[in-house]
Amino acid sequence: MLILSLGICLVCSWIVLAAKQTGDSQRASNNTFNRRDVLTQLLNNQSNGYDPRVPPDYEEDYATDVKIKIHMLSFDSVSETTMDYSMEIYINMIWMDKRLEYTHLPTNFTSMEVDSKLMELVWVPDAYFRNEKRSSFHDVTVPNKYMHIYKTGQVRYSLRLSLTLSCRMRLQKYPLDTQICPMVIQSYTYTTENVMFKWVENELPITYDKEITLHTELPQFSIVENTTESCNGTMDSDSPKFACIKAFFTLKRDIGFYIIQIYVPSILIVMLSWVGFWLDLEATPARVSLGVLTVLTLNTHGSNTQAQQPKVSYIKAIDVWVVSSLIFVFAAFLEFAYVNVLSRRGEKLQVLNEVPIAPTEPKEDFSPMINGKLSRQPGAPNPAAIFKQRARRVDKMSRVLFPLSFSVFNILYWMIYHFS
Repeated sequence: MLILSLGICLVCSWIVLAAKQTGDSQRASNNTFNRRDVLTQLLNNQSNGYDPRVPPDYEEDYATDVKIKIHMLSFDSVSETTMDYSMEIYINMIWMDKRLEYTHLPTNFTSMEVDSKLMELVWVPDAYFRNEKRSSFHDVTVPNKYMHIYKTGQVRYSLRLSLTLSCRMRLQKYPLDTQICPMVIQSYTYTTENVMFKWVENELPITYDKEITLHTELPQFSIVENTTESCNGTMDSDSPKFACIKAFFTLKRDIGFYIIQIYVPSILIVMLSWVGFWLDLEATPARVSLGVLTVLTLNTHGSNTQAQQPKVSYIKAIDVWVVSSLIFVFAAFLEFAYVNVLSRRGEKLQVLNEVPIAPTEPKEDFSPMINGKLSRQPGAPNPAAIFKQRARRVDKMSRVLFPLSFSVFNILYWMIYHFS
């Protein structure tokens, strides 16, 4: 029985050993590499001399083409006071590195995903954002970047970035303006002899998440359009020619906030100043209070508006509106001062020129001059009534001229700043 057990054990061991030898012989005959073996083979400096410190075509007579694509995750804010805008993006770079080609190796896969720890062993382009003011990488919970190496030697490299880029805005039409903000990507080390940046071909170079697609509204702007262009070797005239590409974002300001907070309140204040034209000439306290109230209110409203605006040396559209509205309100107050003086002038003339006529001599013809004063003849017009009539006529004309002139100003203002 013992001899039989030993025999069975020997037979089983022989079968297992034979199967293992068969598998090893088949693997040796197939000579198939897994991903780990391929990475070891490609990135081992001692075996093939791969050097991540130099571009793929560093020793050649042509530059390495790096194709770039931007995917917008968010377009956060645009600031007129600091002249910049913020965004969160994926930047994708694609290039060919023949040193990483593994078509000659027996493999069953066409691409490899490289961990962030191994990316330091692969050359990547030294791209930076020329007009960047602040930026940050994302590394929660791991560094937000990836690299794929394809069998033909193509490398795809992607990073997630948060950027604050400068944008020199022209605010002559603020807040009815449209701004064009650039994004400039340039190589910091390598000139166009070694590296060339290009936008991807046969697909959109800039794409958006669904929340911020073109023609959708941001808090104050709408992204109307984006354009791209190449600027390889054209940015600096007195320095080496570096690889460079540009993107431009056309941002149109939404004026709903400004209409509610600035334009409508100032229009109502200007219209309130016209109420005085319908008040009686004798209602001096009411008209004075109304004029002073509208002037001070509009002045305070304009000061609060100016405090929230960027400090620039030229005149903006909002400055024209605020100053013009203040002029209309002040002119309405001056109109009251004029009609008040006009009406009082008639009263003074009546007091100065009237001479009492004796009742015992009603038919006697008086001389037009008595004691150096003009004597009002019976039936002669009353100077006070004449001047009050003139003052009322001025009020009636103002009821038409002020709204008409303000309407003309509005038409010209919106045609010049909004529709031009």
